[in-house]
Amino acid sequence: MTDLDGNGGIADVLAQRVRQYAANRLALFEWIHEDWLRGDWRAALREAAKQDGSEQARQRHLRAVDTCLRGFGLAPPPLDAFRGDEGVLAALPMDGLLRALRLRALHFRRAELRYWIDRGSRARLSAWLGSEASGVLRWLMNMPHPPQLDRLMRVAGMPPLDELDDEALAWEGFSLCLRAGWCGPRAPLSLARLAWRPGLAPPDWTDDAGAAAGISDGVAVVRRLPEFFEERA
Repeated sequence: MTDLDGNGGIADVLAQRVRQYAANRLALFEWIHEDWLRGDWRAALREAAKQDGSEQARQRHLRAVDTCLRGFGLAPPPLDAFRGDEGVLAALPMDGLLRALRLRALHFRRAELRYWIDRGSRARLSAWLGSEASGVLRWLMNMPHPPQLDRLMRVAGMPPLDELDDEALAWEGFSLCLRAGWCGPRAPLSLARLAWRPGLAPPDWTDDAGAAAGISDGVAVVRRLPEFFEERA
């Protein structure tokens, strides 16, 4: 079952998702972690930056992006890859995608949120999630059956929220999607991996048996995205 099953306008929805995903690819040099860029790709970046509005400049930019992404093994995914819930995430504008990944991580950590939240942490939550942070918090606090984190923190090395910044929290969310099988070689969401430095491994705790019960909860997050974020593919 996918988020499109039983809904009309499937072709239009898929086309919209593909367009936004393509826009994220074209904006690669605006969000890719700089450590991915080898010398020849840095040269391609400089060339791509020479935008003068001409068709020649546009084609130069397209070639530079395509060279980089194919070098990373990230050819454009097939259309069917955008049908599932993971396709919804991949079709968010990059800023919205990173916020959604932070929400994914916080959804897993909602038991911790219940005693972590105070005036200072609300400000951090707003920075992580944007203007809808209050609504997100209400939803998370009311969600039943949160994963139990005590063992993950004690044995598997899961850090507390106080030790995380926005980048690390988004990486946790991406890692949970990875463990759930949403980031395979041809999956659209795999493009987002380039937002973090090369060689960064998923946190050990995401591979712990104690984390398994909550890994599939990403679907619950995806289904609430229209309520919390304006960007929706």
